[in-house]
Amino acid sequence: MKTGQLLGSYAINRFNGAKIPIYIADYVLPNYGTGAVMGVPAHDDRDFVFASNYGIDIVQVVSQNDETDIGLTAAYVEDG
Repeated sequence: MKTGQLLGSYAINRFNGAKIPIYIADYVLPNYGTGAVMGVPAHDDRDFVFASNYGIDIVQVVSQNDETDIGLTAAYVEDG
């Protein structure tokens, strides 16, 4: 199980002004990426499980058939 702690701080999405909660999590891989942490719960298996466990909104931005909401029950990790 992926667990974490809400920090009480938020990042702001510069495209739509949405507040995005910031968590500390125990599943972040130290050797993956460049040091910046990004959560993509609709498109990464680990992030999907974490967001589902904590009731974090899951916004799908890629699909094969140009639909923006196909009722995700798992992360969509195929080509878009």
